[in-house]
Formats: sequence, C-alpha cells, structure tokens
Amino acid sequence: MKYLKIEIDGITQKKNIYKFLRENNFSEHYISALRNNLDNILINGKPTNVRTVLKNGDVLEIAKNPYKATEIELIEKPLNIVYEDEDYLVINKPSLLATTPTRSHYSDNLSGMICAYMKKKDDNFTLRIMNRLDKDASGIILVAKDAIAYQKTANIKKEYYAICHGILEKEEIIEKPILTLQENGVNIMKRVCDERGQSAKTTLTPIKTLKDKTLVKAEIEKGRTHQIRLHSSSIGHALIGDKIYGIDDEFSHTYLFLKKISFENTKSCKKYAFDLELPNEFLDLTKHK
Repeated sequence: MKYLKIEIDGITQKKNIYKFLRENNFSEHYISALRNNLDNILINGKPTNVRTVLKNGDVLEIAKNPYKATEIELIEKPLNIVYEDEDYLVINKPSLLATTPTRSHYSDNLSGMICAYMKKKDDNFTLRIMNRLDKDASGIILVAKDAIAYQKTANIKKEYYAICHGILEKEEIIEKPILTLQENGVNIMKRVCDERGQSAKTTLTPIKTLKDKTLVKAEIEKGRTHQIRLHSSSIGHALIGDKIYGIDDEFSHTYLFLKKISFENTKSCKKYAFDLELPNEFLDLTKHK
C-alpha cells in the first residue's frame, strides 16, 4: 500500500485526524473510504482511525488509494505515453479508439490498456481519467494515479484543435445551452442546443484557411458532451468527419484533437503543461491551402 506522509506541526488546539483532513480539503468521500481498512491510516507507523487526536511531532500516513481496484478487461496493447510521474500518467490517445468500455468496444478501449499497464505497478490501481475524449477524437488523456492526486488536481485548462467545413473568418464565441435528448427514458447520443439545457461556452479561433475548410483552435467552458462538435455545427461550421452533427463527407472520423493541457497539483504545488504536435492526418490537410 502506498501512503502520503504528513509530519504534524503547528497544532495549537485539540484536533483529531478527521478534522485535520477536512481542514486540509480532503473530501468526505475520501475520508469515508479511509475508514474501510484499519491499515489505511497510520500514526507513527501504527494503524489507527480518524478519531485519533493528533499532536505535534506525529507522523500521519494515509493511503493514497483506499478504494477498490478497477475491474475491467485488461488489454495488453502499448500506450503512447507522453509523461509519467508518481501522480500522473499523460497519454496521447489516437482517433477511433474508445476511451471507456462499451458493449461494442469491451475488448478494445483505452481504459483497459491503461489498467493493464498500471496493474503491473499497483495491483490496487483504481482508474481515474481526468478528461474523456470521444472515440473519434484524439489527443491528451490525463490519468490521476491515486485518489489524492485526483483530489489535488486543479485549474485544468484545455486547448483543442479541429478542422471545420467552410471559412471561419474571425473568432466566434458561442454561448448556447446543450440539452441531452432521451428516448424511453434513456439518453441518446445526439445533443441539441436548447434553452432547457445546461450552459456551455465555446470560443473558436481560426488558425489557418485550407481552401474550403479552416483549422481552428477551440477553448471551452463547462465541457459538455459533444460541446465543440455541436457548437461548431450550430454556426454552420461542422467539423469534418462528424457523422452526428456534420455533413456527408469523405472523412472517416471527426477531426478533433486535444493539443494542450495545463493544470496544477495543489498538494505538491507543482504546475504541469503539455503541448503535442498535431497528428499526421491534420498535417496532411494543412500542408496545402
């Protein structure tokens, strides 16, 4: 079991472990999980519980992952790893690979590949993907390796690149609520712009004109399902290859790529930033106007 070690200092009044953790912004959900196993909390190397009163000089150790391991089919395929440390795994996901298991992609998905890779290092690994990409989309996937890294990740900023139909001449800011449609009480894949939906904002900035298409940068707020695809289509600039919101064209999938991501770990105070090269399929189209 892996632990976060905290040296206790500066306590001026009676305080138990529970109160200390809450004051340091650990969630109720995480603290509740710590209670499930006596070995999840140690004081000076000995198992204890959240009611134990702390004193200066104590060494508190809390399990980094007090949750059950993810149980999905392991898929032994290589990952395109951009970066890895004790807290995070950053992956470049290719297009046409599902991020999570579904009925049609139960044995071919990124989650199964990540779990196969991580379980060789940690039998108790619980999968925590910080950002999900559609099957068609490609680019950065951020994985928090444990519960503490997940909780302490903040200020995530993402920058997508896409290729849309038509010439986008200037920056467009699209603020249209997005509504999830249902059939017989079950969500369907297609979303619509509707005042009854959830708020969403997308900023599209033209980068390069490609004859009858445009390479654009897309930045979002809220991050609703299909947000960039739907908002782009709503202003007459559907992404190429988009079979749900777009037009019938020759492209096999949506050209949408998460190029940049930045965030910080509030526990270690470390800041991260990653910027990937555009995939070859984008470059092939951007070589010629």
